[in-house]
Amino acid sequence: MTTSATNFKRGQSPALIAFKFVALALLWGSSFFFIKIALDTLSWGQVAWARVVAGGIFMLVFWLISREKLPKDIKLWGHITVAGIIGIGIPFIFFPWAEQYITSAVATIYNGLTPIMTAIIAVYVLRVENFNRNQAVGVLVGLAGLVVVIAPWTITDLGGSFWGQIAALSAAVMYGFSGTYLKKYVFPSGVSAKAISIIEVGAAALFILLLTPFLATGTVTIDWSTVIAISIIGFGGTGLAYLWFNDVLESWGPTRASSVTYVMPIVGIMLGVVFLGETLHWYEPVGGAIVIAGVLIMRRQAQK
Repeated sequence: MTTSATNFKRGQSPALIAFKFVALALLWGSSFFFIKIALDTLSWGQVAWARVVAGGIFMLVFWLISREKLPKDIKLWGHITVAGIIGIGIPFIFFPWAEQYITSAVATIYNGLTPIMTAIIAVYVLRVENFNRNQAVGVLVGLAGLVVVIAPWTITDLGGSFWGQIAALSAAVMYGFSGTYLKKYVFPSGVSAKAISIIEVGAAALFILLLTPFLATGTVTIDWSTVIAISIIGFGGTGLAYLWFNDVLESWGPTRASSVTYVMPIVGIMLGVVFLGETLHWYEPVGGAIVIAGVLIMRRQAQK
């Protein structure tokens, strides 16, 4: 869910950009809620397959209509493909699997760790950034929030809930790696953000199609709630949202645009508690709040 643009333009009205920002928070924040609804009738593999394929179809139609210019450099295609598989294909498998064992609210909180994971990978793995002291404090605060969410004092065995949390955390790590990978190997080329999104989502869709014999198996039971859920997380959260996020990036810049991460957990938690009757333990929202505090510290320092 991390994309960037080389040049920021202001061709759209501020009101329209603000609308897209709010819509992004709702689409991405509600995606874990709709995954949980889809799991009522579909297997986790079917949910993952349907979501990514729907996103791929959306991007294909968009490209055919817009005729967005795609890069000719094969190496760039390779880099964007890697980012698409790691940042979309695999995490979109991990989250439905995880939500068999954890609530949609907790999954949303783990997704909120993405900026923290991005910072760690950018500094220590791909080495595209350096920490200043205050940014390091933000990461440490965020990691402290992660410990609170995991609540190691409650673990009595390594059952489904534990591995569900590990899968959700792994997805956040992959989001962070993908965005940093793009920053290091793709963004300097000047390829448009929309072209990157088309290739990214398309690569993830092809990756999922290759896994069809392993994911899209078993009996398929579809009702209207399933169709609506898949449509929202597929065409909306995987297709349209990536394009809208690029518009916000081009108008507001990466720091302001990334603040959508702060809103998403609020949306996801409220939907899960109100409509799914999910129960939150005290340490889950507290840990989520600490994570957001860590991200805010990082962003505040990044602006200085």
